[in-house]
Amino acid sequence: MRWLIAIITISALIFGCAPKKAEKGVAEKAAEKIISRDEAVGSLPCFKCHSYQKFSAPPRRGIFPHQKHMSAGYHCNQCHDPRGHRHMVVNRNICSNCHSMKMITFDRTVLPSKFNHEAHAKLFNCKECHPGIFLMSAGAAHVTMKDINNGAYCGACHDGKKAFASSECAKCHKMKGFEKELVYKVDGIGNVVFSHKFHTTAFSCDSCHAKHFTMKKGGSKVKMDAMYGGKFCGACHNGNIASPVTDCAKCHKG
Repeated sequence: MRWLIAIITISALIFGCAPKKAEKGVAEKAAEKIISRDEAVGSLPCFKCHSYQKFSAPPRRGIFPHQKHMSAGYHCNQCHDPRGHRHMVVNRNICSNCHSMKMITFDRTVLPSKFNHEAHAKLFNCKECHPGIFLMSAGAAHVTMKDINNGAYCGACHDGKKAFASSECAKCHKMKGFEKELVYKVDGIGNVVFSHKFHTTAFSCDSCHAKHFTMKKGGSKVKMDAMYGGKFCGACHNGNIASPVTDCAKCHKG
């Protein structure tokens, strides 16, 4: 009798748990969402307006008429991601419908520069620069001369081979801002007067920048000990190329 009770109890436990496991499996399967073909096709951009059969019909299968869509009043951003045009295959004939190819002025530095967008657009297709080198969003690129000298941004082409070297500053920058004497305050021995105009007449910009001096105001912490070691002004003022740095009165005015 005891064995019979034990068998009945074990059977109840086994078969009592089975339905619960099956119910769990049914719940998990119900959570899966299976969409229809029409729902899948309708989620693609083109098929939000066109039926699949009409869009794929010959004779112009696979050719997308941009001009026809723009003439109908559709804006680029209705189909394309506007955030920097990251995913667009750009083409000058398309871009010029919205954008004017003009002269762009960068005036955030002491040496303003101008970029002739029209001239570049005539020589190259938009995709040569956008979006690989420059994102098509105003202010997105924070260009520095260090970046350019390292082959980024304008330096991707202006390397002295494909286009004139980035060291030819006057090609892009208005140099009048530095055609003057720069005064550096020095306590005790007297201030230093540096004629930028004289030096740029005698030497090219890359003779000093960024080889000996950074292209940032106050970026080079010049010390006499460093000059004696052949750095900064001492790279030229060594008694051979120019007067030695020991000739103090040449620069310091008491």
